[in-house]
Amino acid sequence: MKLTFAGTGSAFCMAADNFQSNMVLETTPSGDQQPKRMLIDCGSDARHSLRNLGFLPNDFEAVYISHLHSDHIGGLEWMALANYFVFDGHRVDLITVEDLIEPLWEHSLRGGLETSDHGNSKLSSYFDIIPLRPNESFDWQGLRFDVIPVPHIVTQEKTMWSYALFGHAKDKSFFLTTDAIFNPDAHMPFYRKADIIFQDCELGPRHSGVHAHYDQLVTLPAGIKAKMWLYHYPAYDKPDAKADGFCGFIEPEQSFDLG
Repeated sequence: MKLTFAGTGSAFCMAADNFQSNMVLETTPSGDQQPKRMLIDCGSDARHSLRNLGFLPNDFEAVYISHLHSDHIGGLEWMALANYFVFDGHRVDLITVEDLIEPLWEHSLRGGLETSDHGNSKLSSYFDIIPLRPNESFDWQGLRFDVIPVPHIVTQEKTMWSYALFGHAKDKSFFLTTDAIFNPDAHMPFYRKADIIFQDCELGPRHSGVHAHYDQLVTLPAGIKAKMWLYHYPAYDKPDAKADGFCGFIEPEQSFDLG
């Protein structure tokens, strides 16, 4: 199994050589000749980042959505319409927590996808929807993933949750934080049992409070940092993460062999 970062940038990344942090998970099940691919989040610049990797919308069997910010869902309209009009109605599994499905359609996708040449459409007109519950697991192509709610934005009125993934590959386990505040007490059990940690990381002078900031992450125990890769960073000059005990900053199009 291989995980490739189509981009490693933040929501507002405008670097010429980087895109938003979406990932391609690729595996070849036993007995199959062709690899199967799941896109983890589909942001607004996915059509460019996936093109750079050589992928088209019909190269995917599934897409997992962690939460409803545009750098994670902004490319879904493109994927839906391209598969419908260009790739003979190719169907993709849309895997996400059930509480996100209605607002994903009503507040993000309905305006562009409802009116179609075959009449009024629904989300299920374009995707095969696989609803999940928080804290449950799902299987994809023989691989198991635990869905972990992580607070992303916390206000007095409400909490916006993102849904991290803990993946159980053949040889390695990994914790993919998606978008999360710095929450070491809650994350430490996953940090400890993961072989690899993919951690969203904010840089720059301002601590937004909606992502873990590098200044916070550097305080983690050495054994945790030694298996932690950093991504979802803005276009600031990056500190020397390896000197600070991390594996490093992930580069665009970098791949990881997960066994």
